[in-house]
Amino acid sequence: MNNDNNDQIDINENKESEIKIDLDADINDTIDLGIPKTKKPIDTTVDTDMPETDVDEEIILEDESENSNNTIKKLKDEIKQLKQEKIDLLTNWQKDKADFINARRRDEETKADVIKFSNQILINDLLPIIDGYEQAKTQSTWTAVDEAWRKGIESIIDKLYASLQKVGVESYGKEGDDFDPNIYEALGQEKTDDTSKDHKVAMIMQKGYKLHDKVIRVALVKVYTLQ
Repeated sequence: MNNDNNDQIDINENKESEIKIDLDADINDTIDLGIPKTKKPIDTTVDTDMPETDVDEEIILEDESENSNNTIKKLKDEIKQLKQEKIDLLTNWQKDKADFINARRRDEETKADVIKFSNQILINDLLPIIDGYEQAKTQSTWTAVDEAWRKGIESIIDKLYASLQKVGVESYGKEGDDFDPNIYEALGQEKTDDTSKDHKVAMIMQKGYKLHDKVIRVALVKVYTLQ
């Protein structure tokens, strides 16, 4: 009988335990269902600030890009300046070269002229001898002198004139030529009724001479003029 009582006590204790458990469970359920559990708040703040490392890298890239643009612009300006300097140097060089060639040509021409006309003073001194011979031939007494002597003088003058021709001397001037004040000097006039003779050479009073087509002595003449 004691065993039965012990069993019943155990059963009662178990029931009380179960009831306690159920109550606890109900309380927990009531807490879970009726009272919201407290939760950790969610941080909704958006971090708009970039990390310092990324900002620094972006600044460096922008600086490098700006420096590159400046460098390219500077190089382009230098290339443009160098091209202009090249053009200026080439132009100046071509001009200096042309001036040098022209100066050298003028020097050569001057030297050639010096050589060509180096005998002009001597030639001018010899021309009066030929003038004297030409005047003597116009005299009536020329044929009256000793023939051998006359022929000797003629031979000398002919050789002298041949020598002058070798160095470029030639006489000019003849009656009937148009009067040109650049190569003739009028010492007198001859009246004429012939219109075709007007302003033409009437008489050669002294021959003119040229040295390589340069007049070294003008011819002295008389000129026809209409009455």
